[in-house]
Amino acid sequence: MIKLDRIDYRILEALQDDGRLPVKRLADIVGISVSPCWQRVKKLEKAGIIRRYTAEIAIEKLQAIQIVLAHVVMARQNRETYAKFERQVRDIPEVVECYEVTGSIDYHLKFIVKNMERYNEVVETFLGAAFGVEKYFTYVVTRTAKDEQNVRVSSELISRTASG
Repeated sequence: MIKLDRIDYRILEALQDDGRLPVKRLADIVGISVSPCWQRVKKLEKAGIIRRYTAEIAIEKLQAIQIVLAHVVMARQNRETYAKFERQVRDIPEVVECYEVTGSIDYHLKFIVKNMERYNEVVETFLGAAFGVEKYFTYVVTRTAKDEQNVRVSSELISRTASG
C-alpha cells in the first residue's frame, strides 16, 4: 500500500465531491500550489488510487428500470466452478454487481433491467445448470432507501487511523 499524507487525502476527498475540478481550484481547496497539486494527482492516478473519472448518470430519468437482486447457490462449491461462473457473469451487461459471499448462498448479484420480462430472459439464459447454478432466489427492489456507490475518503478518519 502506498503511504499518503493529509494533503493526498484532502485531494481525494475533493475529487470525490467533484472529479471535474480544475487543478487550480483543487490546489486552492487543499491549500497547496498548482504544480505540487498536479504532481500529487498524477501520483495518485499512477498508483491506481484514482481509478477513473466518470459521470454518474441518473438512468431512471432516461428510461424505466427495475433493480433486481438475486442470491445464487452453486451446484458445486469449488474454485473452478466459481471461476467459470464469474467469467460468464462478466459478459452479462444487466449484472452490475456480483459478490461471492459467505453463508447459505454463494453469490449476491444486482441486476438493472428495463423490466421484469428482460430479467426473466437473462435469468433463463444464465442461471441454469450450464452455468453451474443449483438454485437462485430473486428479490425485486421496490424502493431505494440509500444508493451510495463509493466509500467516502475522510482525511480525519484516515489520519487518526494512520497515527494510531
